[in-house]
Amino acid sequence: METFYEAKPGLLKKSAIALGFFDGVHPGHQVVISKAVKEAKRIGAAAAVVTFKDHPRLLTRGASPLLLTVIEQRLELFASLGVEATLALSFTEELCKLSPRQYVQSVLKDALGAASISVGYNHHFGRDREGNPALLKVLGQEFDFTVDVAPMVLVDQTEVSSSRVREFIMEGDVATAAALLTHPFAIYGEVVHGEGRGRKIGYPTANMQLYEYQCVPKRGVYAGLAKLTKDHAVPCVINIGFRPTFKGEPDTKEAARAENMLVEVHLLDFDGDLYGQKFSVEFLHYLRTEQKFDGIDSLKKQISLDCDTARGLIDSSSNPGSNSGSSFKQLA
Repeated sequence: METFYEAKPGLLKKSAIALGFFDGVHPGHQVVISKAVKEAKRIGAAAAVVTFKDHPRLLTRGASPLLLTVIEQRLELFASLGVEATLALSFTEELCKLSPRQYVQSVLKDALGAASISVGYNHHFGRDREGNPALLKVLGQEFDFTVDVAPMVLVDQTEVSSSRVREFIMEGDVATAAALLTHPFAIYGEVVHGEGRGRKIGYPTANMQLYEYQCVPKRGVYAGLAKLTKDHAVPCVINIGFRPTFKGEPDTKEAARAENMLVEVHLLDFDGDLYGQKFSVEFLHYLRTEQKFDGIDSLKKQISLDCDTARGLIDSSSNPGSNSGSSFKQLA
């Protein structure tokens, strides 16, 4: 998949575009993207997505909502749905000031040659979010592109939304989150040097440095998969918390804030140097709360049990990604 980061004239000659931020790429998003992919095949155009690298609220409100997916993850998910090109824009002051018509002309038509555009029923665009699907259809008549508006998507009689998925993740219910997303929830980050305590007790961990504003499951221990490459996933045990056995419990509300939690990943039956590497870690099962042990031996015994439990859960999982990566169901 080709990725552009600036809207320049003539990037694509002709395209069918899906518009949206698409955080999590959940079923509602998949419907919009799949429509663009189908239209691209029908009219002989490139299947494209226009999105933003960071959430627009970072500029408009000074802070982003917690993200289910950073741009690297979204690009991978777009490609898995058949997208051939993505324009990942930075939401700048200049872009924010474009009227809906100016945005359509400069970004969608001049840069990408829009012949078809797909959006969700609640999509907004342009200055002060003035643009909506109805206006997009009017502009489509002027600039010669068709518009498809995807309806609300329900799972278990409830609308699927990024905010709803986020709630389950923050409660530690990663299984329900995965069911709503149709793929496992994952974090993405770089392995950095820690204090080396895990290696000293026989359970080395990859200490993940995450991007700002990433959503992280609640404090606890999880079983999952470390996706080192697209085709190489390693079962793992993930600890999210404060390492109370070594450091005690946080002594202030500030210290106990979620953004101060450490994310440590122990890869099962793996030996290799991961420092400096970036990869995603998928959460498949919640195992237990993080707790303080009365000594290293007790801690090691519990970690051993966690590893055995994780192996059993992952081996018996019906998730096709348990051996080779995450599952991803494309919706019609």
